[in-house]
Amino acid sequence: MRLSPLRMAMVAGAMVLSPLLWAQQTPNFTGTWQLDPAKSQANVRDEAVTLTIQDNSPSIQFKRVARQGGGHESVSTFTCQTGGKECDFDENGHKAKVSLWYDGPALVILKTDGPKEDAVTQWRLELSPDGKTLNVVLTHIDPSENEEKLVFDKETS
Repeated sequence: MRLSPLRMAMVAGAMVLSPLLWAQQTPNFTGTWQLDPAKSQANVRDEAVTLTIQDNSPSIQFKRVARQGGGHESVSTFTCQTGGKECDFDENGHKAKVSLWYDGPALVILKTDGPKEDAVTQWRLELSPDGKTLNVVLTHIDPSENEEKLVFDKETS
């Protein structure tokens, strides 16, 4: 789906202002993160979701693996630089676009141009102060739906 002109202007404004507002060192999201359904506020069903992030700022490698009961596995990946430039996103065989930028301590990922029935979705990733928890707020922009709040715990080696 395409963004409306108003939403496109809001996204563009956020991408332009974010670097100016964030002068501190950006957080590093590198790690393997396991979804904690008990702490999350989302329809996570019986999924086990793992995020693997390699943060080589300004380039981010992202992999999401969702395993459902019955052994079905869905894998989504992208490699993209922060700064708002669009990159290819392979969402379990479906093609979409993502763009990334920092908004203060948060890494924002905007997914657009997916299949016709797909939603435009914004992911807002923030680390806990101790770096052991990754909080993710998913906002479905178009069509608009409720937000989902996911909490991931960092796996230790």
